[in-house]
Amino acid sequence: MKRLCLAIGMAVLAATPARAADSIELCRSVAALMWSAVATAPLHEQTPLAQLTEAAPGSVKAAHPGSLGKPGQSIADALARDHAAPAALVKQLRELPPTQAMRFGTGPLWLLDRVDGTLGCHTTLAVAVPASGPAHEVALPPIGDDTDMCALSELGAVAIGGAPALWIEQSGAFSDSQAQSTVTIAAVRNDGFAPPCTVTIGYAVTEQTAHAFCDGIDCVPLIRTAELLAMRLRAGETAETLGAGVVSADKAEDSADYRRMAAIVADDKQPLELPSFGVSLDTPYTGFSDPVSFPLRLQDGHIYLARIGHGAFGWRTSPDTLLAVYRLRDDRPVAAASVYVQARRSGIANVMIK
Repeated sequence: MKRLCLAIGMAVLAATPARAADSIELCRSVAALMWSAVATAPLHEQTPLAQLTEAAPGSVKAAHPGSLGKPGQSIADALARDHAAPAALVKQLRELPPTQAMRFGTGPLWLLDRVDGTLGCHTTLAVAVPASGPAHEVALPPIGDDTDMCALSELGAVAIGGAPALWIEQSGAFSDSQAQSTVTIAAVRNDGFAPPCTVTIGYAVTEQTAHAFCDGIDCVPLIRTAELLAMRLRAGETAETLGAGVVSADKAEDSADYRRMAAIVADDKQPLELPSFGVSLDTPYTGFSDPVSFPLRLQDGHIYLARIGHGAFGWRTSPDTLLAVYRLRDDRPVAAASVYVQARRSGIANVMIK
């Protein structure tokens, strides 16, 4: 039934070119495609737009960068000399020249985009270039404050069932958010955009160990423990719940080493790196983002100090989880083991439209 409803919906879009599609129609089509085409195929490590254009190429197409002017001519020059653009618009384009231009279908509307900085912040505007009359700027649909235009996964012109639309996607770039993608879609009108709608895709995430190092500890059970702790951290558990019940008040001697290590690391303000015992890893995300410490009892019966957090590289964070385990030697914490747990999307859990 889902496939039939999808086919009917896409057929309606294709069969009524005289009436521009509403944004909500396009959001519903995308949601149906996510369930019928993407969810039923192997889920690659891609963002929703890449997933859709691969799984349903006949239904969703991404526009390729095009040219508004002659070879070697800047966008500002082309709009000023060939399309009578107003001086204020030309000045704006000269000060922050777009690096690419994408056309919405075959209509007059173009999307001009520029990306700057390590956070990948977009400077974006839309212009109408009619067959007759001057080119002019067209207001983009409201999508939030300026920070919403940074660390995007996709921003571009698309066609959904043949209907042109603006696509803005955030899939957790440079963050530990792996479980959700948010897509804002605005249908194109003759000279602007319809009010946008949002499709939120929730993913099932699995944790799988990529690297493990152990010194005097059995790595096999520790790997499973690390994967379970990664799941609990992703679920929002704190140090108190992660270490609940490990330290017993009536067995102080059992936890003396842990208490000493906890006091030492509480005063340590240095950035924490994953102990790799001299081995180079195939990822730069070996720092800890906001690590938490808690007691961990392993199968040997001893209590260790564990520190867990998402991977970090400078200010960037990763959805992967890092676990370091310490024992007390010569009155200081010494690394006994570490595990690097990768987070991977394993399937679509839910799709919501707003």
